[in-house]
Amino acid sequence: MKFIYITVVVLCCQLLPLEAISQVMLRGVVRDQKEPLIGATVYLANNENRVIKGVVTNENGEYFLELTENAKGMNIVYSFVGYKTKTVKFTGQKVQNVTLEDEATTLDAVTVQAKAIERNSMGVATKDLGVARQKIELEEFQDMPVTSVEDMLQGKMANVDIIASSGDPGSRASIRIRGTSSLNASNEPLIVIDGIAYDTDIDEDFQFSTATDEDFGALVNIAPSDIAAIEVLKDAAATAIWGSKAANGVLLITTKRGEKGKPRFSISQKINLNIEPKTIPMLNAQQYVTLMQDALWNKVNYRGFPQTGETMAFLSQYKDIRYDPAYKYFKEFTQETDWLDLITQNALNSETNFSMSGGGDRATYRFSAGYLTEKGTTIGTSFKRLTTRLNVDYNFSKKLRVSSSFSYAEGRKAGNYSSGNTSNVRNYARTKMPNMSPWVLDEDGNPTDEYFTNPTDAGNECIQGTWASGGEYNPVALVHQSTDNTTNRDMRVQFSLIYDIISGLRFSGDIGFDLGSSKRKSFLPSSVTGVAWTHADYNLGTDNMSDKMKIATNLKLIYTKAFAEKHKIVLTGMAQTNDYSSTNYNSSVSGIGSVEVADPAAGGKITKLTSSSSSNRSVGFLANGHYNYDDRYMITAGIRYDGNSKMGRNSRWGTFPSLSGAWRVSREVFLRDIEWIEEIKLRASWGKSGTSPSGNYSYVGTFGSDGKFMDFDVITPNSVQLNNLKWETVSQQNYGLDVNLFKNKLSVVLEYYKKTTDDVLQTNVPIQSTAGFSKIGYFNSGKIENRGWEIMVDLRDIIRIGNLKIGFTNINLSRNRNRVLEMPSNILDENYTDPKNGTYAQNVIIGNPMGSFYGYRCLGVYQNVGETVARDANGNVIYNIYKDPVVTTINGKEVRPGHARYEDVNHDGVIDKYDMVYLGNSMPVLTGGATLNMSYGAFKFRMSFHTRIGQSVVNKARMDSESMYNANNQSTAVLNRWRYEGDDTDIPMALYGEAYNYLGSDRFVEKATFVRMKDMMLSYTLPKRILQKLKLNKLSCYVTGYDLFTWSKYKGQDPEVGLGSSKGIYQLAQDKSTTPKPRRFAIGVTIDF
Repeated sequence: MKFIYITVVVLCCQLLPLEAISQVMLRGVVRDQKEPLIGATVYLANNENRVIKGVVTNENGEYFLELTENAKGMNIVYSFVGYKTKTVKFTGQKVQNVTLEDEATTLDAVTVQAKAIERNSMGVATKDLGVARQKIELEEFQDMPVTSVEDMLQGKMANVDIIASSGDPGSRASIRIRGTSSLNASNEPLIVIDGIAYDTDIDEDFQFSTATDEDFGALVNIAPSDIAAIEVLKDAAATAIWGSKAANGVLLITTKRGEKGKPRFSISQKINLNIEPKTIPMLNAQQYVTLMQDALWNKVNYRGFPQTGETMAFLSQYKDIRYDPAYKYFKEFTQETDWLDLITQNALNSETNFSMSGGGDRATYRFSAGYLTEKGTTIGTSFKRLTTRLNVDYNFSKKLRVSSSFSYAEGRKAGNYSSGNTSNVRNYARTKMPNMSPWVLDEDGNPTDEYFTNPTDAGNECIQGTWASGGEYNPVALVHQSTDNTTNRDMRVQFSLIYDIISGLRFSGDIGFDLGSSKRKSFLPSSVTGVAWTHADYNLGTDNMSDKMKIATNLKLIYTKAFAEKHKIVLTGMAQTNDYSSTNYNSSVSGIGSVEVADPAAGGKITKLTSSSSSNRSVGFLANGHYNYDDRYMITAGIRYDGNSKMGRNSRWGTFPSLSGAWRVSREVFLRDIEWIEEIKLRASWGKSGTSPSGNYSYVGTFGSDGKFMDFDVITPNSVQLNNLKWETVSQQNYGLDVNLFKNKLSVVLEYYKKTTDDVLQTNVPIQSTAGFSKIGYFNSGKIENRGWEIMVDLRDIIRIGNLKIGFTNINLSRNRNRVLEMPSNILDENYTDPKNGTYAQNVIIGNPMGSFYGYRCLGVYQNVGETVARDANGNVIYNIYKDPVVTTINGKEVRPGHARYEDVNHDGVIDKYDMVYLGNSMPVLTGGATLNMSYGAFKFRMSFHTRIGQSVVNKARMDSESMYNANNQSTAVLNRWRYEGDDTDIPMALYGEAYNYLGSDRFVEKATFVRMKDMMLSYTLPKRILQKLKLNKLSCYVTGYDLFTWSKYKGQDPEVGLGSSKGIYQLAQDKSTTPKPRRFAIGVTIDF
């Protein structure tokens, strides 16, 4: 053993000199024109530019790189951020000193280099595609005082209809691309961020009883300052890449990434003021009391009460509208209160963004952080958002490139307690009785710090009731003392790899992780409701939480080949997977002390406690081929095979083909030599895509317990097993024309499309009870069509006078017509009811659009007894069998002078459902927008517009404030109400709780056509000579106004009214007086160095 040990030691000693002989120590100094560079990178790269080994220079700029003899012929690369990279061939030298040149002009040099060919996810150049797409760069709109990019895009993309749900901070907008194509599945587009798709809808399994999808909006958690560009994909041939959830279109978001050069820092600060718009004028205290007394007297006369003690007792029971100094709460009910003014405010907000970017030959990076604080114009509402993002790109070699992205967003949305009657505090405050004080008054009539609510010890003395009798509360107390806070946290990590296997063959892979959580707590104290501690609603609280995780992967193999000079092919194969899981719980308690103890484990009486978990998976495979002949004729064909765990067992997989083609006419011989023609291209495409149900387990048959029989549970079926539930299929045709003239100064895009939805997913479909069920959860039935056209025009710098440049961009006008082609089997031909105040009827007619609604024609007011008499079609009085004139009736009640007058369409003397007529639909006829751009030297000016034309809206807010049916305060319009025969007015009499003076009629249906100035901006950028002295790259300041002016005949606060969150064919746009969009003014500064 000792001999073996000595032998090994001797051999090692002999080998050491041999290893030293085979190595070379390369040393030297790396410096710039002035001094040595500390931390410069020195590495050995092979012929594929792959790094073999490397070092960095020390504090003296020295480096020592140990190389082998095999390194001869390879390259020694010297690089340092902000300096031009230098490459030296290694020939065996032992000393190599290098001087690097400053790369101060790198960015300028980049701007004049040939622009890289832009390609889509399938590797096809976008200029060769035959699909409908539109891209917008967001850099020029960074000055807008908006929270979400949705608001930034309004009016700037053709047929992308974006409608805000409200003007509250952090609220989400609805997005419709080319109309509404589904009744019960999502109509929102798919959001794709840097190549990874993210969900925007919430499954029906979600358990927050009062949550809305705006709390989980994909776009509200992305800082607009991090976005470089947004591209919209509209037709099926374009969206086929992204699978089943892309049936409603796709928004491709590209975030900003680093560029080669010195580290660049950017800081921007924006401060904006949100101004509450003017509201509809309401009655003051004296006018309100007069109205209520008038309405009560008219009620007595209508019912014919005898003028006795019973009548006087009825008229005098409401002490809060009587002048009675002896009344216990007399002082509190003889005030002048503008409730809406007390709960609204003008808000000062701010946003700060920081970014750092740079890199060298191999790696580039960009880090950003932003913080936004926004207060709403309703007191108690706010939104705070913290965002961070890190994008890193690294080139390992000429063949291998890797990218990674990390982002974290935390949004804190504060609001007022929202449930039941408290769900719309602004509308409630608007109709609250103005003679009531918000605070308890002392003996001298001065407000105390105690909130006043309708007294519970007063019985029926209050005309608006109490919380216990009618849900009445103090709105001022609600905005100051209730809470409804939601905290959303979202972390996304993404890795991408591109590897060029051989020339023309590329493999790419993406994997993305999305981890999100939402925590919501709310609290309704008794100071808002006035209830005693023994009441079930005393100090209500909720505690909800939801966690989600999504993993998405994309694997692609792309083969590109050019041959015989004029022929090019691109062949692509792709596999995608999406795994989604979520858990949540929802609890409600009462009798707690504050929102901090809303957790059911912290005490209080638990009134509700539920939890759930769900998961789903989707898999997709795509084969795509593209052929290009001589850059003139292009054709692309693809087929996608999708599987989804939400589908029935026998229809889980679906096949969806697509085909598109383009003819570049400008490349033909007869146009090729015309200099002012840049491009003329004709396009056509066709394709299919599928949509799955929104629930994770929609097809699963379930059983439940239905009591006991003796000691045994009785098990009954709850839902039918839906093994044959099919995909909802969307087929699209698209025809387009692209024209670019005069060196791209004039660009025109024309589109015509037809989109048909077959096998429409229906929910809760009634079936024969003999099957053991009354209905099934989902069923495929019906057909819907959207068709229309789009025009997009850009006029870039069409006017140039010296330093003055004027142009128009994003000019767009779109028309979408929606109609029902086949009746879904579970939809009744008519959804009419007997006349009912405040409601409209919906009717589904083949050929009519979704959202159509019906009601009565209001002809004004019955002026006298003679007008109440029924007449036939020839105008002759109708008599009964006793030869007495027939008086028009509604639900068996005769109309009177002063009542609202409705057209008796069938002239039978009865106003009923057979007198209803078509009143309109909630779909706009046209949508569009335009942007004016001007520049003069260092000054820039921009003005953007947004328009929606032709949509009908039910002005529910006006209906509620002109009905004079209950104790709600009314608008000043009712001062012109009917009182006596001969009054020239179309507003009926005040009549408390009686008659039918506000049936769903054309009286409250308005055209909500509007043209809105979305933004107006003036900016100034310091000239380069001053920037050089300040050692800055850029310094600009700007002033921006947003939502400044709206031109509309609409009588409500804001004509921008959407369909809301309702699903189904009966969709109605109703203005319920939610928070209107405020006018916003912003000043900001951006510094780059």
